Amino acid sequence: MNRTLTVLLFSLIFFSPVLSFNKSVKLLSPQESIVFDTIPYMVNDYHFNASYEELSKMFDGAIPYDLKRAEFLLENAFYDGKMDYNEYCHVIDSIVNVLGRFILINNISQYKTAPNFAIFEYMTKPSIMNGFRRFSYDFNDPFGQNNFSSFFTTKLINTHTGQCSSLSVFYKILCDELGGHSALALGPLHVYIKHIGEDGKWVNVELTNGSFTRDVWLIESMDVSTEAIRNGIFLCALNKKETIAYMMMLLAQAYQHKYNSYDQFVSQCIDKVINALPNFTPALTLKMNYHQTQGLNYIEKYGYLISDFGDYHHIQYHSVISRLDSLGFSQSTPEEYNNTIKETQELHQKSQHE
Repeated sequence: MNRTLTVLLFSLIFFSPVLSFNKSVKLLSPQESIVFDTIPYMVNDYHFNASYEELSKMFDGAIPYDLKRAEFLLENAFYDGKMDYNEYCHVIDSIVNVLGRFILINNISQYKTAPNFAIFEYMTKPSIMNGFRRFSYDFNDPFGQNNFSSFFTTKLINTHTGQCSSLSVFYKILCDELGGHSALALGPLHVYIKHIGEDGKWVNVELTNGSFTRDVWLIESMDVSTEAIRNGIFLCALNKKETIAYMMMLLAQAYQHKYNSYDQFVSQCIDKVINALPNFTPALTLKMNYHQTQGLNYIEKYGYLISDFGDYHHIQYHSVISRLDSLGFSQSTPEEYNNTIKETQELHQKSQHE
């Protein structure tokens, strides 16, 4: 089994202690009886449920793909439905209009990558377009452990700081609205942008340091296995369905963070995605955490008692680990990831001054 998988078992955002069933267990005799309360606490949150229903329709193709709308559904659910969609769209549309003017003024509209160029300039270089404040990586809480809004584009727009997910989702929203081409792509604990260049070849955009990166750098710096690339779980452009699947996983994790509960809502988000995309690692890692947490909560409440409930989560937990391992999945620790980002930022800054 991959060493990082055994050391750190956590979803794209949250990490939790390793579940172990190696402790001594107690077998109940036929005379003993106990009523197990194994139904997890369920929060009937209207806004999360409504967001899930709309994202599900988008995922299924029942309504058109719209990443700008998907991001709003995520944030609005977390903020108890208090966001104004018209105001949210106005902010995004205003930025898109600025970028559109940039393309016209610089006479580059004939290039298919004009939207990509405009967005890259807007996000990575101080200019009049962004109030002379480029968008940069926020090392304070990049995994949203203290405040899940670290993942939101509105937080990024307001502060000009974010993390790999919010930076990449924001880029793609702008590119979609400009009619350009771009795609989210996943690495171990990482999200970045891929798009087709003028020469027809893929370009990797690394927004955490404002640079273009080669696949070899991603492979070496993030220890991506050949199995992971071969199985298409890392370094591949996400299609529209996979992009909405990613947003559904963010919705599930926002719910878990808000209510500190791995309950039926989280489970339904996971099942929705895995039933259609069985190798989608953000869903698999969240599923692993779901079964792990159910098992740990059961042990904390009842001790090491053999039951169908405990066996089920034990089996499912190890089944997901086996699947991830077979796909070549690996994951660094948050500390290792942040160190990698710092090192690459320093290298990029040094190359800019040479």
